[in-house]
Amino acid sequence: MQGKFYDTVTSLLRRQQLSISSLSRELKKSGYEQHRLILTGYLRALRDLGEVNEVDIPPSKVYQSRSGRNRDIYASLRESLDGVDDTVRFAVCVYILNQLLNRPCFRQEVLLTGTEVAKTKFVRESRDGKLNEHRSAITRMEIPQSDPAYEATAIDVNLANTAVPVIARMLRERLDLEGIKAKHEQTRLHF
Repeated sequence: MQGKFYDTVTSLLRRQQLSISSLSRELKKSGYEQHRLILTGYLRALRDLGEVNEVDIPPSKVYQSRSGRNRDIYASLRESLDGVDDTVRFAVCVYILNQLLNRPCFRQEVLLTGTEVAKTKFVRESRDGKLNEHRSAITRMEIPQSDPAYEATAIDVNLANTAVPVIARMLRERLDLEGIKAKHEQTRLHF
């Protein structure tokens, strides 16, 4: 379920309930022109996987992303990294995964976040002696033996200033902040 189409569909359904025809119109705006029958099959597959809710509102059905569903960390990070400059995205991704998982992150994990591996002074290939132990401890997916692992070597202020809002977006997605979050976004915090 990787890719931009999946990300676009789930992002649209996270914002509001949409019928198949409404979703089709929104997808056309994003450059995806799919026949409605294909879209119907795709949405039903997502429903069967527990990704979306299907609500019968005659004369049509509407779909919405399941609120509070347990998305994996990679999907959450992929969405939260949207808009991060490609020149620092890899470093920010590795830094966040290192901090959250308390270990080096593998190439496959980086790719699951929709991030391309890139050369940067902030990330190096891990020399951790426990890589095989880390690899075997991961039970949700198979990490190939040849998959390199990465760790953040240094973090500068600009990179940290990019990583903090990404982590905040991930937290806001997971936590119920209704009734305590500001209704209007403040553009800058003043201390």
